[in-house]
Amino acid sequence: PIGFVLSEATVIGIPIAFFSGEAEVLTREEELVIIKDDTHEKAPLILGVLRQIRRLEPFLRRYQRVSVIDFPEAIDKVEKLPYTNGLVIPLAEISMDNDKLSGISRNVTYVPFPGSKVFRIRHGKILTELIKKLLPSGIHPLVIGSHKYTEGLEIPLDPRYIKYHIGVFGATGMGKSRLVKALVDEILEKTEYAVIIFDHTGMDYAEFYPDTTLSSFDVKLDPLAFADWLSAKLRAPTTLASYLETSAPEALESIKREDVQNKSKQITLDSLVGGYEPPKIEEIVYSTFLEELKSVISMLGAKPQTKHSLEIRYKLLVRPEELYRMIYRRHEIQHVVDLAYGYKKIKKPLVIDLSLEETIEAKRAIIAGVLEEIWRRITEERKPVNIVVVVDEAQNYAWRAGLCEELLTRVAREGRKWGFGLIVASQRLAGSVNTDIRGNINTIFFSKLSQTGDLAEIQQFADITGVDQSNLAQLMPREFYVAGLMNPLRKPIAIRVRKVLLPGEEAE
Repeated sequence: PIGFVLSEATVIGIPIAFFSGEAEVLTREEELVIIKDDTHEKAPLILGVLRQIRRLEPFLRRYQRVSVIDFPEAIDKVEKLPYTNGLVIPLAEISMDNDKLSGISRNVTYVPFPGSKVFRIRHGKILTELIKKLLPSGIHPLVIGSHKYTEGLEIPLDPRYIKYHIGVFGATGMGKSRLVKALVDEILEKTEYAVIIFDHTGMDYAEFYPDTTLSSFDVKLDPLAFADWLSAKLRAPTTLASYLETSAPEALESIKREDVQNKSKQITLDSLVGGYEPPKIEEIVYSTFLEELKSVISMLGAKPQTKHSLEIRYKLLVRPEELYRMIYRRHEIQHVVDLAYGYKKIKKPLVIDLSLEETIEAKRAIIAGVLEEIWRRITEERKPVNIVVVVDEAQNYAWRAGLCEELLTRVAREGRKWGFGLIVASQRLAGSVNTDIRGNINTIFFSKLSQTGDLAEIQQFADITGVDQSNLAQLMPREFYVAGLMNPLRKPIAIRVRKVLLPGEEAE
Protein backbone atom coordinates (compact mmCIF):
# COMPACT_ATOMS: atom_id res chain seq x y z
CA PRO A 1 0.00 0.00 0.00
CA ILE A 2 1.00 3.61 -0.56
CA GLY A 3 -1.33 5.15 2.01
CA PHE A 4 -4.66 5.07 3.80
CA VAL A 5 -8.03 6.82 3.81
CA LEU A 6 -8.59 9.83 6.07
CA SER A 7 -11.80 11.19 7.56
CA GLU A 8 -14.51 12.99 5.58
CA ALA A 9 -14.51 10.70 2.55
CA THR A 10 -17.50 11.00 0.19
CA VAL A 11 -18.58 9.41 -3.08
CA ILE A 12 -17.15 12.49 -4.82
CA GLY A 13 -13.72 12.63 -3.22
CA ILE A 14 -11.73 10.47 -0.79
CA PRO A 15 -8.91 12.20 1.14
CA ILE A 16 -5.88 10.02 1.78
CA ALA A 17 -2.52 10.21 3.55
CA PHE A 18 0.63 8.71 2.04
CA PHE A 19 3.04 6.53 3.94
CA SER A 20 6.41 8.21 4.40
CA GLY A 21 9.31 7.27 2.18
CA GLU A 22 9.18 5.85 -1.31
CA ALA A 23 5.38 5.94 -1.58
CA GLU A 24 5.07 9.70 -1.14
CA VAL A 25 8.15 10.48 -3.23
CA LEU A 26 7.35 8.36 -6.29
CA THR A 27 3.57 8.69 -6.50
CA ARG A 28 2.20 11.14 -9.10
CA GLU A 29 -1.15 12.73 -9.80
CA GLU A 30 -3.29 10.84 -12.34
CA GLU A 31 -2.04 7.44 -11.18
CA LEU A 32 -4.82 4.90 -10.68
CA VAL A 33 -5.34 3.32 -7.27
CA ILE A 34 -7.47 0.70 -5.56
CA ILE A 35 -8.94 1.34 -2.11
CA LYS A 36 -9.43 -1.83 -0.08
CA ASP A 37 -11.24 -2.04 3.27
CA ASP A 38 -9.94 -5.13 5.09
CA THR A 39 -12.15 -4.59 8.15
CA HIS A 40 -15.51 -4.85 6.37
CA GLU A 41 -16.00 -8.10 4.51
CA LYS A 42 -18.73 -6.94 2.10
CA ALA A 43 -17.07 -3.67 1.16
CA PRO A 44 -16.31 -3.37 -2.57
CA LEU A 45 -13.00 -2.23 -3.94
CA ILE A 46 -12.94 1.38 -5.09
CA LEU A 47 -11.13 2.23 -8.31
CA GLY A 48 -9.98 5.84 -8.26
CA VAL A 49 -7.55 8.37 -9.67
CA LEU A 50 -5.11 10.42 -7.59
CA ARG A 51 -5.38 14.19 -7.66
CA GLN A 52 -4.48 17.21 -5.51
CA ILE A 53 -1.30 15.83 -3.93
CA ARG A 54 -0.16 18.28 -1.24
CA ARG A 55 3.10 18.44 0.77
CA LEU A 56 2.38 19.60 4.33
CA GLU A 57 4.26 20.36 7.55
CA PRO A 58 2.66 21.35 10.89
CA PHE A 59 5.09 24.18 11.69
CA LEU A 60 6.31 25.49 8.33
CA ARG A 61 2.92 26.89 7.41
CA ARG A 62 2.30 28.96 4.35
CA TYR A 63 0.61 31.90 6.04
CA GLN A 64 2.45 31.86 9.38
CA ARG A 65 5.74 33.57 10.16
CA VAL A 66 8.36 31.18 11.52
CA SER A 67 11.58 32.18 13.25
CA VAL A 68 13.81 30.23 10.89
CA ILE A 69 13.39 32.92 8.22
CA ASP A 70 15.72 35.10 10.29
CA PHE A 71 18.34 32.34 10.50
CA PRO A 72 18.81 30.82 7.02
CA GLU A 73 21.63 28.57 8.21
CA ALA A 74 19.24 26.92 10.68
CA ILE A 75 16.83 25.49 8.10
CA ASP A 76 18.85 22.27 7.81
CA LYS A 77 19.02 21.87 11.59
CA VAL A 78 15.34 22.39 12.37
CA GLU A 79 13.44 19.18 12.95
CA LYS A 80 10.78 18.89 10.28
CA LEU A 81 7.70 16.66 10.25
CA PRO A 82 6.56 16.66 6.62
CA TYR A 83 3.66 14.56 5.40
CA THR A 84 1.75 14.18 2.14
CA ASN A 85 -1.99 14.12 1.55
CA GLY A 86 -3.98 13.66 -1.61
CA LEU A 87 -7.47 13.19 -2.97
CA VAL A 88 -8.80 10.10 -4.73
CA ILE A 89 -11.62 10.71 -7.22
CA PRO A 90 -13.74 7.52 -7.26
CA LEU A 91 -14.26 6.07 -10.73
CA ALA A 92 -15.93 2.71 -10.15
CA GLU A 93 -16.83 0.01 -7.65
CA ILE A 94 -15.26 -3.41 -8.19
CA SER A 95 -16.92 -6.46 -6.69
CA MET A 96 -15.06 -9.55 -5.48
CA ASP A 97 -16.06 -13.21 -5.55
CA ASN A 98 -13.81 -15.69 -3.73
CA ASP A 99 -10.91 -13.24 -3.87
CA LYS A 100 -11.33 -12.76 -7.63
CA LEU A 101 -12.47 -9.64 -9.45
CA SER A 102 -15.98 -10.41 -10.66
CA GLY A 103 -17.71 -7.20 -11.71
CA ILE A 104 -17.51 -3.44 -12.06
CA SER A 105 -19.97 -0.57 -11.77
CA ARG A 106 -19.27 3.10 -12.49
CA ASN A 107 -22.06 4.06 -10.08
CA VAL A 108 -20.03 4.59 -6.89
CA THR A 109 -22.29 4.50 -3.82
CA TYR A 110 -19.93 3.07 -1.20
CA VAL A 111 -17.84 5.40 0.97
CA PRO A 112 -14.68 3.73 2.32
CA PHE A 113 -13.94 3.90 6.03
CA PRO A 114 -10.97 5.82 7.44
CA GLY A 115 -7.96 3.56 7.62
CA SER A 116 -8.79 1.66 4.41
CA LYS A 117 -5.59 0.96 2.48
CA VAL A 118 -4.69 2.55 -0.83
CA PHE A 119 -2.79 0.53 -3.46
CA ARG A 120 -1.18 1.83 -6.65
CA ILE A 121 -2.10 -0.04 -9.86
CA ARG A 122 1.15 -0.85 -11.66
CA HIS A 123 -0.10 -3.11 -14.47
CA GLY A 124 -3.46 -2.65 -16.15
CA LYS A 125 -4.14 -5.68 -18.34
CA ILE A 126 -6.67 -7.21 -15.94
CA LEU A 127 -8.27 -3.82 -15.33
CA THR A 128 -8.62 -3.25 -19.08
CA GLU A 129 -10.67 -6.44 -19.41
CA LEU A 130 -12.73 -5.40 -16.39
CA ILE A 131 -13.51 -1.95 -17.83
CA LYS A 132 -14.61 -3.59 -21.09
CA LYS A 133 -17.40 -5.23 -19.08
CA LEU A 134 -18.99 -1.79 -18.82
CA LEU A 135 -19.67 -2.02 -22.56
CA PRO A 136 -22.39 -4.23 -24.10
CA SER A 137 -21.28 -7.60 -25.40
CA GLY A 138 -20.40 -7.64 -29.09
CA ILE A 139 -19.09 -4.08 -29.04
CA HIS A 140 -15.64 -3.54 -30.54
CA PRO A 141 -14.20 -0.71 -28.42
CA LEU A 142 -12.02 1.98 -29.93
CA VAL A 143 -8.50 2.20 -28.48
CA ILE A 144 -6.40 5.26 -29.29
CA GLY A 145 -3.80 4.96 -26.54
CA SER A 146 -3.14 3.85 -23.00
CA HIS A 147 -3.31 5.34 -19.53
CA LYS A 148 -0.67 7.97 -18.83
CA TYR A 149 1.03 5.98 -16.04
CA THR A 150 -0.44 2.49 -15.67
CA GLU A 151 1.39 0.08 -17.95
CA GLY A 152 -0.84 -1.97 -20.23
CA LEU A 153 -4.05 -0.16 -19.29
CA GLU A 154 -6.08 0.71 -22.37
CA ILE A 155 -9.18 2.88 -22.02
CA PRO A 156 -11.75 1.24 -24.33
CA LEU A 157 -13.99 3.87 -25.93
CA ASP A 158 -17.63 3.10 -26.66
CA PRO A 159 -18.33 3.47 -30.42
CA ARG A 160 -22.09 3.74 -29.86
CA TYR A 161 -21.62 7.37 -28.90
CA ILE A 162 -19.69 8.52 -31.98
CA LYS A 163 -22.91 10.01 -33.36
CA TYR A 164 -23.33 12.01 -30.14
CA HIS A 165 -20.38 14.17 -31.28
CA ILE A 166 -16.80 14.60 -30.12
CA GLY A 167 -14.71 17.64 -29.22
CA VAL A 168 -10.90 17.79 -29.25
CA PHE A 169 -9.45 20.88 -27.61
CA GLY A 170 -5.88 21.87 -26.83
CA ALA A 171 -3.20 24.46 -27.43
CA THR A 172 -0.98 24.36 -30.51
CA GLY A 173 1.59 21.58 -30.33
CA MET A 174 -0.32 19.30 -27.96
CA GLY A 175 -1.10 16.73 -30.67
CA LYS A 176 -4.77 17.29 -31.51
CA SER A 177 -4.34 16.10 -35.09
CA ARG A 178 -2.50 12.96 -33.90
CA LEU A 179 -5.38 12.15 -31.59
CA VAL A 180 -7.96 12.75 -34.33
CA LYS A 181 -5.95 10.59 -36.72
CA ALA A 182 -5.82 7.71 -34.23
CA LEU A 183 -9.55 8.10 -33.56
CA VAL A 184 -10.46 8.21 -37.25
CA ASP A 185 -8.43 5.06 -37.95
CA GLU A 186 -10.26 3.23 -35.17
CA ILE A 187 -13.66 4.44 -36.41
CA LEU A 188 -12.94 3.25 -39.94
CA GLU A 189 -11.52 -0.07 -38.77
CA LYS A 190 -14.17 -1.02 -36.21
CA THR A 191 -17.43 0.72 -37.15
CA GLU A 192 -19.71 1.24 -40.13
CA TYR A 193 -19.00 4.98 -40.37
CA ALA A 194 -17.39 6.71 -43.34
CA VAL A 195 -15.30 9.79 -42.51
CA ILE A 196 -14.73 13.16 -44.19
CA ILE A 197 -11.94 15.36 -42.80
CA PHE A 198 -11.76 19.06 -43.63
CA ASP A 199 -8.07 19.92 -43.29
CA HIS A 200 -7.79 23.68 -42.75
CA THR A 201 -4.02 23.99 -43.23
CA GLY A 202 -3.38 20.96 -45.43
CA MET A 203 -0.57 19.97 -43.07
CA ASP A 204 -2.36 18.01 -40.35
CA TYR A 205 -4.16 15.16 -42.14
CA ALA A 206 -3.34 15.29 -45.85
CA GLU A 207 0.17 13.97 -45.21
CA PHE A 208 -1.25 10.91 -43.44
CA TYR A 209 -3.68 10.05 -46.26
CA PRO A 210 -2.07 11.24 -49.52
CA ASP A 211 -3.95 8.67 -51.63
CA THR A 212 -7.39 9.77 -50.42
CA THR A 213 -6.81 13.53 -50.21
CA LEU A 214 -8.82 15.79 -52.49
CA SER A 215 -7.81 19.40 -53.09
CA SER A 216 -10.65 21.83 -52.53
CA PHE A 217 -9.81 23.22 -55.99
CA ASP A 218 -11.38 20.04 -57.35
CA VAL A 219 -14.68 20.65 -55.53
CA LYS A 220 -17.25 22.77 -57.33
CA LEU A 221 -18.70 25.75 -55.51
CA ASP A 222 -22.42 26.34 -55.74
CA PRO A 223 -23.37 29.58 -57.58
CA LEU A 224 -24.15 31.56 -54.44
CA ALA A 225 -20.87 30.49 -52.84
CA PHE A 226 -19.09 31.60 -56.00
CA ALA A 227 -20.86 34.97 -55.74
CA ASP A 228 -19.70 35.31 -52.13
CA TRP A 229 -16.14 34.50 -53.19
CA LEU A 230 -16.21 37.05 -56.01
CA SER A 231 -17.70 39.71 -53.76
CA ALA A 232 -14.98 39.14 -51.15
CA LYS A 233 -12.29 39.09 -53.85
CA LEU A 234 -13.49 42.40 -55.30
CA ARG A 235 -13.80 43.94 -51.85
CA ALA A 236 -17.21 45.00 -53.07
CA PRO A 237 -19.08 47.80 -51.30
CA THR A 238 -22.66 47.11 -50.26
CA THR A 239 -24.30 48.28 -53.49
CA LEU A 240 -22.01 46.30 -55.77
CA ALA A 241 -22.20 43.24 -53.51
CA SER A 242 -26.00 43.20 -53.80
CA TYR A 243 -25.73 43.23 -57.61
CA LEU A 244 -23.09 40.49 -57.60
CA GLU A 245 -25.30 38.25 -55.48
CA THR A 246 -27.69 38.04 -58.44
CA SER A 247 -25.48 38.67 -61.43
CA ALA A 248 -22.54 36.37 -60.62
CA PRO A 249 -24.61 33.13 -60.53
CA GLU A 250 -26.33 34.11 -63.79
CA ALA A 251 -23.07 35.00 -65.50
CA LEU A 252 -21.55 31.77 -64.20
CA GLU A 253 -24.37 29.79 -65.77
CA SER A 254 -23.64 31.36 -69.16
CA ILE A 255 -19.95 30.39 -69.13
CA LYS A 256 -20.25 26.78 -70.22
CA ARG A 257 -16.99 24.93 -70.76
CA GLU A 258 -18.06 23.72 -74.23
CA ASP A 259 -19.04 27.21 -75.38
CA VAL A 260 -15.74 28.65 -74.19
CA GLN A 261 -13.77 25.89 -75.91
CA ASN A 262 -15.62 26.51 -79.18
CA LYS A 263 -14.98 30.23 -78.84
CA SER A 264 -11.31 29.52 -78.16
CA LYS A 265 -11.05 27.41 -81.32
CA GLN A 266 -12.58 30.19 -83.39
CA ILE A 267 -10.24 32.80 -81.91
CA THR A 268 -7.26 30.51 -82.51
CA LEU A 269 -8.33 30.07 -86.14
CA ASP A 270 -8.73 33.82 -86.57
CA SER A 271 -5.30 34.40 -85.05
CA LEU A 272 -3.70 32.00 -87.48
CA VAL A 273 -5.32 33.79 -90.38
CA GLY A 274 -4.47 37.20 -88.94
CA GLY A 275 -0.94 36.27 -87.96
CA TYR A 276 -1.12 37.16 -84.27
CA GLU A 277 -0.68 35.08 -81.10
CA PRO A 278 -3.98 33.70 -79.76
CA PRO A 279 -4.98 34.41 -76.15
CA LYS A 280 -4.99 31.63 -73.61
CA ILE A 281 -8.30 29.99 -72.75
CA GLU A 282 -8.06 31.47 -69.25
CA GLU A 283 -7.94 34.96 -70.75
CA ILE A 284 -10.92 34.20 -72.97
CA VAL A 285 -12.95 33.07 -69.94
CA TYR A 286 -11.76 36.13 -68.04
CA SER A 287 -12.96 38.65 -70.62
CA THR A 288 -16.14 36.76 -71.47
CA PHE A 289 -17.18 36.51 -67.83
CA LEU A 290 -16.65 40.26 -67.30
CA GLU A 291 -18.84 41.08 -70.28
CA GLU A 292 -21.55 38.75 -68.97
CA LEU A 293 -21.36 40.37 -65.54
CA LYS A 294 -21.68 43.87 -66.96
CA SER A 295 -24.58 42.77 -69.14
CA VAL A 296 -26.51 41.26 -66.24
CA ILE A 297 -26.03 44.16 -63.82
CA SER A 298 -27.10 46.53 -66.61
CA MET A 299 -30.35 44.61 -66.93
CA LEU A 300 -30.72 44.91 -63.15
CA GLY A 301 -30.54 48.70 -63.45
CA ALA A 302 -27.04 49.36 -62.17
CA LYS A 303 -25.73 52.88 -62.60
CA PRO A 304 -22.76 53.55 -64.92
CA GLN A 305 -20.47 54.27 -61.96
CA THR A 306 -21.35 50.87 -60.46
CA LYS A 307 -20.39 49.13 -63.71
CA HIS A 308 -17.22 51.17 -63.89
CA SER A 309 -16.34 50.23 -60.29
CA LEU A 310 -16.94 46.57 -61.10
CA GLU A 311 -14.64 46.67 -64.14
CA ILE A 312 -11.81 48.43 -62.32
CA ARG A 313 -11.96 46.13 -59.29
CA TYR A 314 -12.23 43.06 -61.52
CA LYS A 315 -9.13 43.92 -63.54
CA LEU A 316 -7.10 44.90 -60.48
CA LEU A 317 -8.04 42.14 -58.06
CA VAL A 318 -8.95 39.01 -60.07
CA ARG A 319 -6.39 37.07 -62.11
CA PRO A 320 -7.44 35.04 -65.20
CA GLU A 321 -5.92 31.78 -63.93
CA GLU A 322 -7.61 32.23 -60.57
CA LEU A 323 -11.04 32.84 -62.09
CA TYR A 324 -10.69 29.85 -64.43
CA ARG A 325 -9.76 27.63 -61.49
CA MET A 326 -12.79 28.82 -59.51
CA ILE A 327 -15.26 28.30 -62.36
CA TYR A 328 -14.13 24.96 -63.77
CA ARG A 329 -13.77 22.48 -60.97
CA ARG A 330 -13.89 18.74 -61.42
CA HIS A 331 -16.13 17.21 -58.73
CA GLU A 332 -19.75 17.93 -57.94
CA ILE A 333 -20.58 17.89 -54.23
CA GLN A 334 -22.59 14.67 -54.68
CA HIS A 335 -19.51 12.95 -56.07
CA VAL A 336 -17.43 14.14 -53.11
CA VAL A 337 -19.77 12.45 -50.63
CA ASP A 338 -19.79 9.30 -52.78
CA LEU A 339 -15.98 9.30 -52.64
CA ALA A 340 -16.11 9.22 -48.84
CA TYR A 341 -18.29 6.12 -48.88
CA GLY A 342 -16.03 4.55 -51.49
CA TYR A 343 -12.91 5.14 -49.40
CA LYS A 344 -14.65 3.59 -46.41
CA LYS A 345 -14.39 0.25 -48.22
CA ILE A 346 -10.60 0.48 -48.01
CA LYS A 347 -10.82 1.87 -44.46
CA LYS A 348 -9.55 5.31 -45.35
CA PRO A 349 -11.12 8.75 -44.83
CA LEU A 350 -11.71 11.34 -47.50
CA VAL A 351 -9.51 14.35 -46.67
CA ILE A 352 -10.45 17.67 -48.27
CA ASP A 353 -7.45 19.99 -48.29
CA LEU A 354 -8.75 23.54 -47.85
CA SER A 355 -5.35 25.20 -47.61
CA LEU A 356 -5.15 26.53 -51.18
CA GLU A 357 -8.39 28.50 -50.99
CA GLU A 358 -7.58 32.19 -50.68
CA THR A 359 -10.70 33.25 -48.81
CA ILE A 360 -12.29 31.84 -45.69
CA GLU A 361 -15.66 32.27 -47.45
CA ALA A 362 -14.67 29.67 -50.06
CA LYS A 363 -13.54 27.23 -47.37
CA ARG A 364 -16.78 27.68 -45.47
CA ALA A 365 -18.77 27.25 -48.67
CA ILE A 366 -17.17 23.87 -49.40
CA ILE A 367 -17.89 22.60 -45.89
CA ALA A 368 -21.45 23.94 -46.09
CA GLY A 369 -21.94 22.31 -49.50
CA VAL A 370 -20.89 18.88 -48.22
CA LEU A 371 -23.10 19.18 -45.13
CA GLU A 372 -26.06 20.27 -47.25
CA GLU A 373 -25.60 17.29 -49.55
CA ILE A 374 -25.59 14.87 -46.60
CA TRP A 375 -28.75 16.49 -45.21
CA ARG A 376 -30.34 16.24 -48.67
CA ARG A 377 -29.72 12.49 -48.65
CA ILE A 378 -31.17 12.20 -45.16
CA THR A 379 -34.30 14.10 -46.25
CA GLU A 380 -34.78 11.93 -49.34
CA GLU A 381 -33.86 8.52 -47.95
CA ARG A 382 -35.00 8.91 -44.31
CA LYS A 383 -32.42 6.46 -43.01
CA PRO A 384 -29.08 6.69 -41.15
CA VAL A 385 -26.22 7.93 -43.31
CA ASN A 386 -23.45 6.58 -41.02
CA ILE A 387 -20.89 9.28 -41.67
CA VAL A 388 -18.61 11.39 -39.47
CA VAL A 389 -17.41 14.86 -40.43
CA VAL A 390 -14.17 16.17 -38.89
CA VAL A 391 -13.78 19.96 -38.81
CA ASP A 392 -10.19 21.00 -38.13
CA GLU A 393 -9.50 24.49 -36.69
CA ALA A 394 -13.21 24.71 -35.93
CA GLN A 395 -12.95 28.27 -34.61
CA ASN A 396 -12.96 29.37 -38.27
CA TYR A 397 -16.18 27.53 -39.11
CA ALA A 398 -18.24 27.17 -35.93
CA TRP A 399 -18.39 30.79 -34.82
CA ARG A 400 -19.89 33.70 -36.78
CA ALA A 401 -19.50 31.72 -39.97
CA GLY A 402 -22.94 32.14 -41.56
CA LEU A 403 -24.44 29.13 -43.32
CA CYS A 404 -21.47 26.91 -42.44
CA GLU A 405 -22.01 27.53 -38.73
CA GLU A 406 -25.77 27.01 -39.08
CA LEU A 407 -25.29 23.63 -40.74
CA LEU A 408 -22.71 22.52 -38.17
CA THR A 409 -25.16 23.52 -35.45
CA ARG A 410 -27.88 21.46 -37.11
CA VAL A 411 -25.57 18.44 -37.22
CA ALA A 412 -24.81 18.92 -33.52
CA ARG A 413 -28.51 19.13 -32.64
CA GLU A 414 -30.06 16.55 -34.96
CA GLY A 415 -27.28 14.42 -36.41
CA ARG A 416 -27.45 11.67 -33.79
CA LYS A 417 -30.87 10.57 -35.08
CA TRP A 418 -29.40 9.86 -38.51
CA GLY A 419 -25.97 8.44 -37.72
CA PHE A 420 -24.41 11.79 -38.65
CA GLY A 421 -21.47 12.42 -36.30
CA LEU A 422 -19.34 15.50 -35.81
CA ILE A 423 -15.76 15.86 -34.54
CA VAL A 424 -14.63 19.43 -33.90
CA ALA A 425 -10.97 20.19 -33.19
CA SER A 426 -10.00 23.64 -31.98
CA GLN A 427 -7.39 25.54 -30.01
CA ARG A 428 -10.08 27.52 -28.23
CA LEU A 429 -13.65 27.29 -26.95
CA ALA A 430 -14.86 30.60 -25.52
CA GLY A 431 -15.87 32.89 -28.37
CA SER A 432 -14.70 30.31 -30.90
CA VAL A 433 -17.25 27.49 -31.00
CA ASN A 434 -21.00 28.11 -31.08
CA THR A 435 -22.61 27.38 -27.70
CA ASP A 436 -25.23 25.12 -29.31
CA ILE A 437 -22.46 23.05 -30.90
CA ARG A 438 -20.37 22.62 -27.77
CA GLY A 439 -23.50 22.05 -25.70
CA ASN A 440 -24.21 18.96 -27.84
CA ILE A 441 -20.69 17.52 -27.62
CA ASN A 442 -20.96 14.44 -25.44
CA THR A 443 -17.37 13.18 -25.53
CA ILE A 444 -14.46 15.52 -25.02
CA PHE A 445 -10.69 15.18 -25.26
CA PHE A 446 -8.77 18.12 -23.82
CA SER A 447 -5.18 18.96 -23.01
CA LYS A 448 -3.39 22.19 -22.14
CA LEU A 449 -5.62 25.02 -23.31
CA SER A 450 -4.60 28.27 -24.97
CA GLN A 451 -7.04 30.31 -22.86
CA THR A 452 -7.38 29.86 -19.10
CA GLY A 453 -11.12 30.52 -19.28
CA ASP A 454 -11.66 27.52 -21.56
CA LEU A 455 -11.52 25.07 -18.65
CA ALA A 456 -14.54 26.80 -17.11
CA GLU A 457 -16.28 26.53 -20.48
CA ILE A 458 -15.66 22.77 -20.55
CA GLN A 459 -17.09 22.44 -17.04
CA GLN A 460 -20.39 23.83 -18.32
CA PHE A 461 -21.05 20.88 -20.62
CA ALA A 462 -18.85 18.02 -19.30
CA ASP A 463 -18.18 16.36 -15.95
CA ILE A 464 -14.48 17.00 -15.36
CA THR A 465 -14.53 16.39 -11.61
CA GLY A 466 -11.21 17.12 -9.93
CA VAL A 467 -9.40 18.53 -12.97
CA ASP A 468 -7.99 22.05 -12.70
CA GLN A 469 -5.24 24.13 -14.27
CA SER A 470 -2.54 22.39 -12.22
CA ASN A 471 -3.53 19.06 -13.79
CA LEU A 472 -3.42 20.48 -17.30
CA ALA A 473 0.03 21.94 -16.62
CA GLN A 474 1.40 18.41 -16.12
CA LEU A 475 0.32 17.17 -19.55
CA MET A 476 2.89 16.57 -22.27
CA PRO A 477 2.24 16.48 -26.05
CA ARG A 478 -0.08 13.59 -27.02
CA GLU A 479 -1.50 13.47 -23.47
CA PHE A 480 -5.20 14.26 -23.13
CA TYR A 481 -8.02 13.86 -20.69
CA VAL A 482 -11.01 11.96 -22.03
CA ALA A 483 -14.44 12.45 -20.48
CA GLY A 484 -18.02 11.89 -21.52
CA LEU A 485 -20.15 9.15 -23.00
CA MET A 486 -17.46 7.28 -24.96
CA ASN A 487 -15.38 6.89 -21.78
CA PRO A 488 -16.88 3.87 -19.95
CA LEU A 489 -15.86 5.42 -16.61
CA ARG A 490 -17.39 8.79 -17.64
CA LYS A 491 -15.07 10.84 -15.40
CA PRO A 492 -11.89 12.30 -16.94
CA ILE A 493 -8.93 9.96 -17.34
CA ALA A 494 -5.48 11.00 -18.60
CA ILE A 495 -4.38 8.99 -21.64
CA ARG A 496 -1.30 9.04 -23.83
CA VAL A 497 -2.27 8.81 -27.49
CA ARG A 498 -0.38 6.14 -29.40
CA LYS A 499 2.22 7.29 -31.88
CA VAL A 500 0.87 7.62 -35.39
CA LEU A 501 3.16 7.13 -38.38
CA LEU A 502 3.40 8.85 -41.73
CA PRO A 503 3.19 6.62 -44.82
CA GLY A 504 6.53 4.85 -45.19
CA GLU A 505 7.61 5.42 -41.60
CA GLU A 506 8.46 2.44 -39.43
CA ALA A 507 7.72 2.04 -35.75
CA GLU A 508 10.69 2.43 -33.44
